[in-house]
Amino acid sequence: MKLYITLAVVCLIASAVAHDKLPEEEKAKMLVQFQECVKQENVSEEDVTKLQKKDLSNATPGMKCFGACFFEKVGILKDSVVQEDVVLKKYAPYYGEENVKKVLEKCKNEKGADRCDTGFKIYECAEKATAEWDH
Repeated sequence: MKLYITLAVVCLIASAVAHDKLPEEEKAKMLVQFQECVKQENVSEEDVTKLQKKDLSNATPGMKCFGACFFEKVGILKDSVVQEDVVLKKYAPYYGEENVKKVLEKCKNEKGADRCDTGFKIYECAEKATAEWDH
């Protein structure tokens, strides 16, 4: 089971950074953070698979908390508030400042009922917004 989750997480990271513009060192850090959040938030194999496929429908509490956990670990979310300066510093060099600002503008004010819901709403919004980028 642990091997399956590890492989699924690797696939999830690959899909999450589909633009493949992040340096290998950053991807390696993200892999560790993904694994930590899968464990910390008790994300099921089924939910990891859904996240991997970007199937965000009928999100379980584990899926929602995973999104919040990951954003917290990479510094994007602190106390359920998007850290715009961190997002720009981390991602603008690779995805373009204009693209990153568009995503921030669309998603930074997403709020949910709690930490997990807020993190997941931001994740959903970011997925939709980055899909609109010019590739």
